[in-house]
Amino acid sequence: MIKVLLVLSAGLILASNNGARMTLGVFYPDILSSTMWSATSIGFTFGLLNLAWGSFSPIAGAIAEQKGYVKTLLAGMFLVSIGYFLASLASSPLFFTLSFGVVFGIAAGVTSIPVIIGGVGKYFPDDKSRSLVTGVLTSLAASGMFILTPINHHLTSLFGWSKSFQILSVCFLITLPLAFIFLIPKPQLTNKKEFTKRKIKDVIKTAFQDKSYRYLILGFFVCGFHVALISQYLPIFTALKNIDGSVAATGLTLIGLCNMIGTVISGKVSGLIKKRFVLTFIYATRSIVIFLLMVLPTSPTIIITFSCVIGLLWLSTVPPTSGIVANLFGTRYLSTLFGIVMVSHQLGAFFGSFIGGLAVDLYGSLNIAWILAILISLFSAVIHLPIKEKIKSEEVFA
Repeated sequence: MIKVLLVLSAGLILASNNGARMTLGVFYPDILSSTMWSATSIGFTFGLLNLAWGSFSPIAGAIAEQKGYVKTLLAGMFLVSIGYFLASLASSPLFFTLSFGVVFGIAAGVTSIPVIIGGVGKYFPDDKSRSLVTGVLTSLAASGMFILTPINHHLTSLFGWSKSFQILSVCFLITLPLAFIFLIPKPQLTNKKEFTKRKIKDVIKTAFQDKSYRYLILGFFVCGFHVALISQYLPIFTALKNIDGSVAATGLTLIGLCNMIGTVISGKVSGLIKKRFVLTFIYATRSIVIFLLMVLPTSPTIIITFSCVIGLLWLSTVPPTSGIVANLFGTRYLSTLFGIVMVSHQLGAFFGSFIGGLAVDLYGSLNIAWILAILISLFSAVIHLPIKEKIKSEEVFA
């Protein structure tokens, strides 16, 4: 029962974090119209947020593993609230970038998927249960997008983006007590073994010497590009096609809903078959879905259908990716090692955010960005095939 409470509490932290980042597109049109800032500058800020989030994830993971998850998460959740409030006061693109892109981005990195999954993973030592729990956690994270998208759309319609940020700033303070769930003791292994003592830098060095780990890093860049491009620019895409903004909001909500289903399925399947095959299938399918969005006549039906299918493939990459990392190197430094992989994901998110805005400013269309998304998706599908998975992982302890 206590493990169920752990997963639910950790999932709620992820839901608030993921919902905050994945619903940025809802605010995009209002920020663009009310401030007269360029799409490129807003896209750069959202991209920097994702980059700061990803870059700080492994640092936060290392801090949590050394200093404790409760203190680390409390600090991150409080700073998320501060980031929202500071951004609401922005009167220039520079201030908006510093407050939202940097402060909020770093704070979000502290409460990110790698940190939470690494912490929860220590309570589930076997690969099958860990893969399933990761899928459940990622599904709960997806619920944030499902829940916050209609809420944020409604808030923006009533109050505008600035007041909405202030309301969300207060709401995020309510999540602080959830961090205390990590005070529960970890299970003791019945057949505990002695492991060679290793420093974190040695573990990271060993990981980078592994080709499979490097392939994961390359492939996850693509996932970040897709997630940022679609979540932030679907409202802009529908606006350019003269489709009502409520359709995009519905689409983003459905992405969050279907994501919950897709990640649980992915987590279950990743415990049964080779995880690299799951990843290859996901990326290959994404390329097809994005291609169809480009070539088919744009309509509300197409947007809704696209959202449902892409939602099933959204964060379904997380269970097999984190699972391979745990399989290769164990769970002792999972927060750190998966956090490094997540840096690549968020670097991709930075380029997805920035290139999307640049494409809108230069061409008044997202076609160039969609084409690039298709090409790199095919690359990612191929790059995961050579990954080697171990039958049993070797834990590395410090």
